[in-house]
Amino acid sequence: MSVMRGFSLLELLLSMTLGLLLCALLLPVLQASLHSQRFALIQLDAQQEARFILQQLGRDIRMAGSFGCAGPAQWPAGQEPAMPLPDSNSLALRYADAGVAVMPVVAEAGRPALRLLQAPPPWMPGQALLLSSCHHIDRLVLGEQAWLETEGETVWLRLPPHHPVWQNLKFHHLLSLELQPLRQLRYDWQSPGSLWWQQDNDPPQRLSDDLAGLTVQARPATDCANGLRRWWWTVQLTMQGGSLPAYQMQLASRMGAAC
Repeated sequence: MSVMRGFSLLELLLSMTLGLLLCALLLPVLQASLHSQRFALIQLDAQQEARFILQQLGRDIRMAGSFGCAGPAQWPAGQEPAMPLPDSNSLALRYADAGVAVMPVVAEAGRPALRLLQAPPPWMPGQALLLSSCHHIDRLVLGEQAWLETEGETVWLRLPPHHPVWQNLKFHHLLSLELQPLRQLRYDWQSPGSLWWQQDNDPPQRLSDDLAGLTVQARPATDCANGLRRWWWTVQLTMQGGSLPAYQMQLASRMGAAC
């Protein structure tokens, strides 16, 4: 009859010793693999964040200075510049969003009036508006000597009788006249540190906490009317985490047909 025999103590100790030696040999390889995977994930996150920042910056810079078919050359004199140049830690941009066509008509008592050809979006009091055409821009603030009034299906832009707009209508190209919301954007950053984005009077939004460096430069490219210049923009972005190279983007803003 055969006798069942197990491992001896010596065999068991020998196998455990070999197993521990094998684990000790594989542990550095596993640690290196985990470190490489973690480093790759950090790089991927930094690349995605940098791509998002550049896409948003590029979109806003391209739109800057575009006010329908008008441009910075038609921006009202005596106000802050339509295209302010960036400084070391901030950038301010302005452009007009999609608007509503406006038709000047003669209302009661022979006085002029401004009729909107369609219902506008629900603009709130304090919204900055532009009454713009290809030849001229007037800046308004809803609720401050400018308000919207609905009569049946007709929407009117109401202004006081002595408002400068009535005198400026002769400078406008009436066929391209429209009422547009003015978008005012601001970027603020610290290098290294955070990048913040703000639209109009809304609370600032944090875009990134991993900024290693951001520089925005503008150089003149062509001359526009009234001595204004069109600018080429260069954006250079570096992110923290990983050994990523600096991202660079060059673009020109949309300046309207008049520039």
